[in-house]
Amino acid sequence: MHLLDNPIRSEELLVKTFDIKHRFYASSSEPLTHKELIEFARENGDDYLINLYNDHSLGYAENGGSEDLRQVIATLYDEKISADNIVIFPGGQTGMTITTLAMLHSGDHAIIVTPSYQSLEEGVKLAGGKVTRVPLTPNDKWQVDVEAIKKAIQKNTRYLVFNDPHNPSGSLMREDIKRELVKIAEANDILILSDEVYRLLEFDDSQRSASVAELTKNGLALATMAKPWGAGGTCVGWVVCQDNTIIESLRKAQHMFGVCFSRAGEIQAMMAIRATKQIVGRNLQIIRDNLELLDAFFHEYEEWFEWIRPEASGTGFVKFKGPITADDLAKQLLDVGILVFPSYIFDCDEDLKQYFRIGFSRRTMPAALNAFKKFVDENSENWRQYK
Repeated sequence: MHLLDNPIRSEELLVKTFDIKHRFYASSSEPLTHKELIEFARENGDDYLINLYNDHSLGYAENGGSEDLRQVIATLYDEKISADNIVIFPGGQTGMTITTLAMLHSGDHAIIVTPSYQSLEEGVKLAGGKVTRVPLTPNDKWQVDVEAIKKAIQKNTRYLVFNDPHNPSGSLMREDIKRELVKIAEANDILILSDEVYRLLEFDDSQRSASVAELTKNGLALATMAKPWGAGGTCVGWVVCQDNTIIESLRKAQHMFGVCFSRAGEIQAMMAIRATKQIVGRNLQIIRDNLELLDAFFHEYEEWFEWIRPEASGTGFVKFKGPITADDLAKQLLDVGILVFPSYIFDCDEDLKQYFRIGFSRRTMPAALNAFKKFVDENSENWRQYK
């Protein structure tokens, strides 16, 4: 497979719709401004970071991420994780792809839990690997079928990939299921890549399960500043693993792709992580407020839509019960300036073709919902004629 054989569908759509009025798809948290970040840093007594930002070298930052940033990130995990167990990447997208290229060889087999972010699967194909998909369904409240995972294992299975909290449904994997998957991986010498970019955005933090990187040496956990903190502009993502041999492999792989990091972005990331309670708390409140509006909307418009209420992140997978496909619905919404992510973005199986993803993690969501409601009101009578 060539690098450009399967362009990332979501990014191609976003390039075409950069100036769209209503971003009803958005999954990252309310964007943080640098001014707000400085204020949070002052509140936390982190003046040394402010001074460091104002007087840092523009030379190369440490390959694999500067140690002070990795030390701060380690505080997000348990005692098994130190700065030495973390590799920094220029964003989560780069992290997931380089990790897969480093871990897999041509002919290796991977099991991918779907629907998921396209790059999780494309990275395997780019590495020359073979893929077996194990789909989630709303019938099981988007929970992984452990028996299906077992049946998918082959002699050359090297990789198990899943996303928790799950994008696009916003579901949380049950802890007993996650621990069972860890046992299966350890028994079969399989690595687990867990896309955990929405971790810390659980609506009830008592439901937050351990990171895969905390549970097993076979686990690699992916994270990014873009989602919980709304700080994607720092261009900081990371992968965590207890196995230092794997960590060293990831550092070597990164030499090929991203030697130079932005020290400014690293310092901003440290400020944001040290202010996690304030920033993520604010972002969760935005999500909860928006979720109340969505609850009311889906109750009022249950004739046309249904979903399983998300448990985390700021995304939901909505079923459209009208007479056209969800992809066609998304096209019509684009015509009136509303962007949702249709099912083709996630390369959905046939039984999920009527689903589309919405995002409700930003303050702009109420306006997008109002525009969406207007669109539905204007089209409902016509839809009923074809039901």
